[in-house]
Amino acid sequence: MRAVEHRFEALRIKGLVAMYPFFGGEERTELELRYAKNKLIPLEQTDWLWKAFLPIGSNCDHPAVNVFGPKSLELSDIEFPTTLLVIAGLDPLQDWQRMYWDWLVKCGKVVEVVEYPNMIHGFAGVPEFKETNMLVTVVCDFVRR
Repeated sequence: MRAVEHRFEALRIKGLVAMYPFFGGEERTELELRYAKNKLIPLEQTDWLWKAFLPIGSNCDHPAVNVFGPKSLELSDIEFPTTLLVIAGLDPLQDWQRMYWDWLVKCGKVVEVVEYPNMIHGFAGVPEFKETNMLVTVVCDFVRR
C-alpha cells in the first residue's frame, strides 16, 4: 500500500491483481472461526505467520496486515490502480478479502471481483483444477485492458 504514495518516474502501475490476498486483523471473522482447524490455512498458522512477519510489539491491526483497519493509510485522495480481486469460496480469509473490496469501493477505487465458490486459497497453483485455467484467462484479459 505504501507504494501508491510514491510517484514513480519511469513506471506507471495500471492494474493490481490481488489473488486471494492474505489480510487479517485483531478481530476474528466468522469464517476464520468456522475454518480455524482448516488443514490448508489453520488459524494457528496464520497467527504464527503474522507474529513472525510483524515488527516486535505490533499486533494484527498493523497496516501491513489490516490494510483497511484503524491504522491504515487514507486512500481516498491517492491514485490507486484498478484492482482485480480474486476470492476463493473455501478460503478462510475471504471475509477479509470482502472487507478489502468494500474499503476500496468506499475510497472511490475501481475493483473488479471474480469469485470461485468451490475453490481453496492458492488454487491457481493447482493446474488440474479447471478454475485455474479460467482464472488465467481472466487475468490475461485484465492485463490486456
